[in-house]
Amino acid sequence: MKNWRSNQFKQDVERAKARFDLSRIVGRHVKLRKAGNEHVGLCPFHNEKTPSFRVNDAKGVFHCFGCGAGGDAIDFIMNFEGREFVDAVAILLGEEGLPEAAPRDRSAMVRQEKADRAAAVLAAQAEWQDTRSIKGTPAELYLASRGITADVPATVRYGRVALWRDKKTGFGGRRCSALVLGAQDRRGKIVGIQRVFLTEDGQKMADMANPKLSLGQIRGSAVRLAPPEKRIILTEGPEDGLTLRMKSHKVPVWITLGTGSMPYVDLPDEVEHVTLAGDNNAAGRAAVERAAEEYEAQGRRVDAIFPDRRYEDWNDEHLGIRMKK
Repeated sequence: MKNWRSNQFKQDVERAKARFDLSRIVGRHVKLRKAGNEHVGLCPFHNEKTPSFRVNDAKGVFHCFGCGAGGDAIDFIMNFEGREFVDAVAILLGEEGLPEAAPRDRSAMVRQEKADRAAAVLAAQAEWQDTRSIKGTPAELYLASRGITADVPATVRYGRVALWRDKKTGFGGRRCSALVLGAQDRRGKIVGIQRVFLTEDGQKMADMANPKLSLGQIRGSAVRLAPPEKRIILTEGPEDGLTLRMKSHKVPVWITLGTGSMPYVDLPDEVEHVTLAGDNNAAGRAAVERAAEEYEAQGRRVDAIFPDRRYEDWNDEHLGIRMKK
């Protein structure tokens, strides 16, 4: 267990993830209700009144559409209990108080997941094709309100996008203004997007439970604010990434679109040094710790930076918005 780079430990990690239905682990701390193939509840990582926290037992993952927290069983224990990665694995392997997950038809599930992922990527690419420059749009107003006034790269655009879309029929809801960010895979191809829904005067939509929604392949990809170089900076959110880009002109900044995605970016071979720019909260620090372990295991140099302790994230520091005591 101590040598986390060994094949045995990697097997232990996979066994820990799959040992229990994730809803049983989360359900010890969060009141969940069944909703189709998932479980839904109030997010344990931020205050909310409308449930935006989802748990998928078949995939073994959780995701909050409100704050962006997400991951697997190990991530949940790390974030909720403040544990280190190795400790979280040990907790899951040593747990005796939960019934173990029933065997599933993995082959059928894998085929369906593959088809769902491919469809989501195509939908994201179609939305991306309809975007344009942010110049003179609500997206430009929104970024200006966050103190981001520099020109943005081609991966940051404006679109009129549907608030929702039916997966089976393709029919979507009313179209609204949005800041749209394009996430690229290892080859630099757009495979996912994140939409920040906006009012026409450039404010986040206040009547949405979560004005940020992702589509396509987010895990493994990143919004590249500059081409890859030997050293890059990885950070979680669009506003933080664009803020760091203004402050770090010589180092490319990439956005992972969620703390849960930070450890899993499929980096090109030319990236030798990764600087992890985290948030000043439990989820942010846990994500940085997990990401550091992953990228070091790949043989890359890793370091981490955080905003001044008075600020929760990089954009708040830029705007001078201190954390509430």
